[in-house]
Amino acid sequence: ETQINGTMKNEIAHYRKIQALFPIISIVFHDQTKVEIFVQIKTNKEKSAKYDFNLVSNFHEPIAGVHEIEYLLVHVRSPPIFQYLLTFVRTWAQRVGLYGRVYGYLGGYSWAILCAYICHRFLSPIKSLSSIEQFSIEEFFSLVQQFFSTFAHFNWSANALRLYPKSYKQNTLAGRSLAQSRGSVRIMSPSTPFNNTGRSTINSTRDLISEGFERVVQLLTTINTITSEDKWNALKQILELPHEFPSEKVKSILQLTLSSDSTDALHTWIGWMQSRLAHFLNDCEEECHLSIQTQSSIEYRSKNTEAFYSIGFHVDPQSLNQHRYFSYWLKQFLDQFNLFPQRTESMKVSHKIICIHDWKLERMQPKPQRIKK
Repeated sequence: ETQINGTMKNEIAHYRKIQALFPIISIVFHDQTKVEIFVQIKTNKEKSAKYDFNLVSNFHEPIAGVHEIEYLLVHVRSPPIFQYLLTFVRTWAQRVGLYGRVYGYLGGYSWAILCAYICHRFLSPIKSLSSIEQFSIEEFFSLVQQFFSTFAHFNWSANALRLYPKSYKQNTLAGRSLAQSRGSVRIMSPSTPFNNTGRSTINSTRDLISEGFERVVQLLTTINTITSEDKWNALKQILELPHEFPSEKVKSILQLTLSSDSTDALHTWIGWMQSRLAHFLNDCEEECHLSIQTQSSIEYRSKNTEAFYSIGFHVDPQSLNQHRYFSYWLKQFLDQFNLFPQRTESMKVSHKIICIHDWKLERMQPKPQRIKK
């Protein structure tokens, strides 16, 4: 509420509190954008029976993400146009297989920060609803073009992307926390403690993300983008770019098969696999020095009681099977399935390492239809 009545005062038309399981503040901005913020208040169990005015000073501390959302909305100059850009970029990332923190790519909040950065840098402040309504397809295309051009040429291996608040003081390399320095793509949260929202990325997925940006830039250099119709068609072609899994560099596939007797149990089983995946991916790259490509979705079969997940490697199956360190870390990963406390007898997991030819041939066989989710 301090920020609403202070730094955000000129942006907000009105706000109100809503009583719910977690308190909600509903905010309506002058451009008619509506945001609902969920807030969790800290309590002191030892003094819960007695009201303590000293606790009031802590009541402003929300759950993680609230301050970040507030700052993004102020930073983007025009929340509606920011939302259009984010929706476009997120759709593209999902379709080309670059979306999802659990698979080593970028999650929704990281993509939102990238879009906020572009909006703040290239959008002029919009003062009225009518100016938003007059925002043209040419202007939106220019914003999309700036997005891909900026990040295709960004040096992700050396630099971190930040939305600098006035109170920010850049940390020295020695003073960075693990949450700030971990990850090959560094997209810093806009509020303290300025953690890296891209900390699940590894070098392999960072390179794939950069290549994804470059593919769009190359596409735009090969097609006409002169007229409004040209620009509209260009936007459509960006969203029609294919998901290249596996890429031409991949020579072998590690395929995991998970199964259970019910859909709910299978989803729980997959969630356990996903929670252990990041450590395995890091081990493959850091300990085994392997380049990889992760699948960004789960494939389901047999009426959603069987699931498949694949990871591509840049070495052939024989080399991968003979890789002593890889065999060790794969065993460590598979052993994690035995530690699942809610595992039932119907929850099974298996794996195999196959060449690309066999993997593709297997998928061409007349088996029950696979569904990606």
